[in-house]
Amino acid sequence: MAQLGSGRSEGRCARGGAIAAALVLLGASACLPTNPGLTTEGSESEGETSDTGGDASGLFSCSSPPCSFVVVSQTLDDRVDVFDAQRGELRGRIDLDLKPDPSGQQITGNLLDEPYGLLAGEDRLRVLVGHYPDTDSGSLLSFPHSMFAALEAGATAPVSDFFADGEFSGGADHLALAREEALFMLEHPSGALLISVFNNSLTSFDWTTPSQLLILDPETGAQGVVDLATLDTPCSGAWSLVALDDAMGQVAMACDGSDSVAVLNIPAELSDPAAAAAAVTGCGYATPVGAPDTWTTRFLAPDGAGGLLLTQSSPVVAPRLMQISGSCDLLGPAGSASSFEELRALRETVLLRAAGEGGPYWLAAGGGGRPGVYVLRTSGVTPELCGELPELPVALTGGVEANEPFALALDSGRAHLAVGAGPTPDNLPETREGRGQVLWVSLNTDGLAGCDVRASEVVELNAGLFAPADPRTWSRAPNTLTVLEVGGSS
Repeated sequence: MAQLGSGRSEGRCARGGAIAAALVLLGASACLPTNPGLTTEGSESEGETSDTGGDASGLFSCSSPPCSFVVVSQTLDDRVDVFDAQRGELRGRIDLDLKPDPSGQQITGNLLDEPYGLLAGEDRLRVLVGHYPDTDSGSLLSFPHSMFAALEAGATAPVSDFFADGEFSGGADHLALAREEALFMLEHPSGALLISVFNNSLTSFDWTTPSQLLILDPETGAQGVVDLATLDTPCSGAWSLVALDDAMGQVAMACDGSDSVAVLNIPAELSDPAAAAAAVTGCGYATPVGAPDTWTTRFLAPDGAGGLLLTQSSPVVAPRLMQISGSCDLLGPAGSASSFEELRALRETVLLRAAGEGGPYWLAAGGGGRPGVYVLRTSGVTPELCGELPELPVALTGGVEANEPFALALDSGRAHLAVGAGPTPDNLPETREGRGQVLWVSLNTDGLAGCDVRASEVVELNAGLFAPADPRTWSRAPNTLTVLEVGGSS
């Protein structure tokens, strides 16, 4: 999951932005040795289909498993989109415009509802909505897949099917979190949810209020709160949330307000969320200070060995990279992305190959002058940016200003990469036409040891769907996404 940018610059100097609205979004062309398989129409590849050509009803219907669905929070357009990755087409949409804005702009007052963090499970879709009922008080929505069993392929489930007059119905569950900007979540093996709370206004210049981690029982609504002010290095402006191990014994957060990392030790028993929250321990790592004072600290990823990779970005220098242990120690000198001169922003980062599998290697969404997807690795004890997928820049469109990648998600076999790309923060995506892209990339990692990762095929899942006069088709910020796999072997 995950992912971020905003209607403001990615540099520290411009926090608060030019437009004081509730604007929350996620994060030179290379020569092509060969042309990638860039597809801009519906694909004929195998996947979710039926005997009559794949038009079976059901948002997550999978009549020819295995099926892969890319689930996308359209964070500025108050909608969740679901794409059939194998067929390369829209499966359906869920309208989440709970405070309706007929213009589709969602920039007046508190009209933006802001669907953000996603959990797509076997039988249920959960969505964090950052601005419902209001901009300082978010919610968790839960939808059983059965609610959309009759939804025709490519259709939209209207908000009126499950919400009217402030009440949810039809199987949709609503839980008021009463927290400001609850953005990311993980499902613990116990079934409890871990939710990171930014706990500051994203349109403010001041992100100094300590953030929180919620431990939530989704069945009863019981909550426990971990105050990140209690860490040895307090965390404010908590951004991404990742697990450092499969059991979620440790989770980590990038803290943009304090330019730090928080690592929390999570108890195995979470049946009593309040007691579990009281038992959480942790530590913090404060990143080095000094010029330039424009670093953003928003994205990190596990290394597969109990540690993590942190990326920091600045509008005036190349991104820097740090590998940090689960005990909050810097493992070696910070690395730089200076070999890619135009690159200024590294956004969502995903682990491509773990430390115990010949890695670690990561993929990161990049932009700020050089949009693309980049390959990172650890060389000795220093992380480095060592390559890029050369086929991606040619696939990025978007009108006058090319889209830039913000969100990444791998499938379970790490053979396919979902990419959410849209206008940059400096280009004010809330004012753009909505020509963002959702891409499905087939990866060739045969040359990974030399940082040579290729895209054997790039499918634009939302090609041809944009209609300027129809806000229901806009894609201004596809900045949070996940991959749901149905019917595969475990």
